[in-house]
Amino acid sequence: MKDKFSGEHSGFFAIKILKKSEIIRLKQDVHVKAERDLLLNKINHPFIVSAYVTYKDERNLYMCLEYVLGGEVLAKCRATTGKLENDQAKFYAAQLVMALQYLHADNIVYRGLVPDNLLVDKSGYLKLIDFGFAKKLPPTDGGGETFTLCGTAEYLAPEIVNSKGHGKGADWWALGVVIYEMLAGYPPWYAQNPFEIYQQILKAQAVYPGHFDVNLYEGIVPTTGMPAVTGGQPAPRTGLLARLLQPDRYKRIGCLKNGAEDIKKHKWFRGLNWAALYNKHMQPPSGPPSHFAEDDHSNFPAYPDSVEESGPLLEVAKQSLFDFWS
Repeated sequence: MKDKFSGEHSGFFAIKILKKSEIIRLKQDVHVKAERDLLLNKINHPFIVSAYVTYKDERNLYMCLEYVLGGEVLAKCRATTGKLENDQAKFYAAQLVMALQYLHADNIVYRGLVPDNLLVDKSGYLKLIDFGFAKKLPPTDGGGETFTLCGTAEYLAPEIVNSKGHGKGADWWALGVVIYEMLAGYPPWYAQNPFEIYQQILKAQAVYPGHFDVNLYEGIVPTTGMPAVTGGQPAPRTGLLARLLQPDRYKRIGCLKNGAEDIKKHKWFRGLNWAALYNKHMQPPSGPPSHFAEDDHSNFPAYPDSVEESGPLLEVAKQSLFDFWS
């Protein structure tokens, strides 16, 4: 694993601790194995968190990860204005497009695209974290599908809600939800009851605030959520969000012949230097995080120390379930 420590890192690391007993209780062993295999063996991208090494003891599994000191992308704006400016959202969204394009090229569907999994590194750029729901799809011509219901309710694509099988298109739908939330301060569908959220998702009639860039909602009337009408016919969906939040996955942008390139060429991203962004040669519109000390953790919420033990000691027969984790 020596080569995994090459490149940019601070000398400080984050440790993810997973209780073996909880993994068994929640039947998450397949997800845990997938996360380890993907982060350690398959993924190397500037906008995705790096994993360096894993180890275990009799009670827990441990993963040593890159420490991303800037905290969550939306954490600070939630405490102030509640949302991002258009250029800020575009800056982070473009990085997500490239990260998802990289994963999809290897037939990996992420399925965890929520604001809590978007952190800011010390240079002000984005890092995608938490691959607990990520899955390598079967190598078929259509990209493969999976039927597992997993994810956070507000960000689930209609095909996941309908249990009709889903693939990479579910990530592009979630990207649309995240961009909307970056700019509005709230997701397009929300309710106290998850079932109500699912009903809203299946209707796919988002209400677009008037301050949104027209290149995001063109083809949809802002503040009404109903299709714009021209000559008695619905106007074509040409806005980026209107095309990402397309309930028909076979018409959704990102799922068409040119894949993510269609998204990158959309007019909302017009003028963006994708190569400069990938190489981190652009000045982040928000600037770097306000704290630069390598051991600083003030950009994360403070939690009281846990009073419970690491986890119960498993019987010998169950320890073998974690032979994959070394």
